Amino acid sequence: MEEKQFLEVLVKRYMNNNLRRDEMEVFFHLLKQGKLDDILNRYLEEEKYSGQQRLSKIRQNYTFGLPAKTFKVAAGLVMFMGVCIITLLNRSKISEFLYQASLVSIQTGKNEKRKIVLPDGSFLWLNESSNIKYPADFEAHERKVILVEGEVYFDIKRDEKRPFLVSAAGTTTKVLGTAFNIRSYSHLQNVQVTVTRGKVAVEKAICNDTRKVTNVLLPNEQVNVDLKTREFKKVAVNSANSVAWTAGKLLFDNESLGDILAVIENKFDVQVTVADEGIREYRTSAEFVYSDSLDHILELLSMANSLNYKLKNDQVLISKKKKSTNPMPM
Repeated sequence: MEEKQFLEVLVKRYMNNNLRRDEMEVFFHLLKQGKLDDILNRYLEEEKYSGQQRLSKIRQNYTFGLPAKTFKVAAGLVMFMGVCIITLLNRSKISEFLYQASLVSIQTGKNEKRKIVLPDGSFLWLNESSNIKYPADFEAHERKVILVEGEVYFDIKRDEKRPFLVSAAGTTTKVLGTAFNIRSYSHLQNVQVTVTRGKVAVEKAICNDTRKVTNVLLPNEQVNVDLKTREFKKVAVNSANSVAWTAGKLLFDNESLGDILAVIENKFDVQVTVADEGIREYRTSAEFVYSDSLDHILELLSMANSLNYKLKNDQVLISKKKKSTNPMPM
């Protein structure tokens, strides 16, 4: 099939709403390049003329009411014109669709990590159960990636003309060239950004407002963005702890027990219940290796926080350890 004929068929199938998903991506890609403009304009002119003819015929044949077929033709014309108008007026949405469709998507499963080289030569390490998207070629004015889910350690080449942007759960992390870690799992209550080298700007939108708030981080600084309140919490940390996962360690640095339990639930596919919700607010530091068993991790966490745990099948119950009432021996 010649290219011209192919384009004709593609536009016709689009107008009849018969395009498959892969054909839809091709359609919008060609539309962005301007290769469909002439055909679309011709279709619009033909439909405009056809619509005028139909309207004239309707007026001539109008008696007491309109036949159902006329309603169908008119409704079809209105819907067709609506699709064309929406297509022409929503170029930004089409551009976004094209951008999303062209992205490279990398995912990791449980207990899987990957090292990736980006188009500009920068490196990233993807933690388990993570998903990141990025273009095959970065734009001339920026380098943008999307952290859909998970945790990534970035080592970015400096390029002052093209800032590097990471979008994650309503936040945008902006750098020129540095090394930093972002954790953004859906089972956690916050997005966490930690800097190991250079300077990072973390930006978030204010709820129901067009304004944005930016927090600048330096090495060994970390910011947590609460996904519910959207509040920033900036703290000083040992950044090496935040990237210990790249060396096969499971390390928590003064984190809430609630977040730690959420990580355990996701890693071991278990459900953790606490007898007292206040337990989730405990702060603790702990270090494990990825090969440690669930029993071993729960035992050490319980000992460190004066807790008891019961593990049965895929259910875990954690409760406060009861204080002894026995008198001290004389």
